[in-house]
Amino acid sequence: MRKVEGNSQRVGRLLYLALPPDVFLPSVENYRKACWNDRGWNRVVVEKPFGRDLLTSDELSAKLMKLLKEREIFRMDHYLGKEMSLSLTALRFANVAFMPLFHRHYVQSVRITFKEDGGTWGRGGYFDNYGVIRDVMQNHMIQLLTLVAMERPASLNDDDIRDEKVKVLKQIPAIKIDETVIGQFTKSEDGQIPGYTDDETVPKGSRTPTFCTAVLWINNERWSGVPFIF
Repeated sequence: MRKVEGNSQRVGRLLYLALPPDVFLPSVENYRKACWNDRGWNRVVVEKPFGRDLLTSDELSAKLMKLLKEREIFRMDHYLGKEMSLSLTALRFANVAFMPLFHRHYVQSVRITFKEDGGTWGRGGYFDNYGVIRDVMQNHMIQLLTLVAMERPASLNDDDIRDEKVKVLKQIPAIKIDETVIGQFTKSEDGQIPGYTDDETVPKGSRTPTFCTAVLWINNERWSGVPFIF
């Protein structure tokens, strides 16, 4: 790094961790030991999933805070950088014709679908620890839901958008079991496409879900009675 940075008096270093959560801490610890920048700023970006649940997420945050300052940590969902995510905000709030149509008076239901053609193909060892709900639903799909459902923010800066998203999340009651279906893909009928547990990195007999559909409701004036279907 010193060779790349040359004789610059002030430089910044950004560590991007697209890694499983269980190696976040060792990676940051090694970064601090071997690569810490004392001539400028340091930033660490961590990808989802950030822990397995609220408890492990809080524990991971607390441990990272012993190594970094909060302003040096960026918890990232790369789906927000995709064109469809970026265009949702413009579609809703930059076009006065569309703004009033995002309302229970005009919308019968909202369906948010995430499909992948391939299986785990060697990634099952990682995936089996989290499953489809932790891997894509509680982050990617929830982000899309908040972009569709949030009220117009005071401005389009990051903080104002975040605040409106949080308001939506607080208005979603717990998902009901009888409005949820989970499953796991199996071998194709002709045997050409292997099933989830045929992946050698997946424990035999695993019950980890690779499929989930659920209905979410938002208890506010705009969306009351409109099902959001994942």
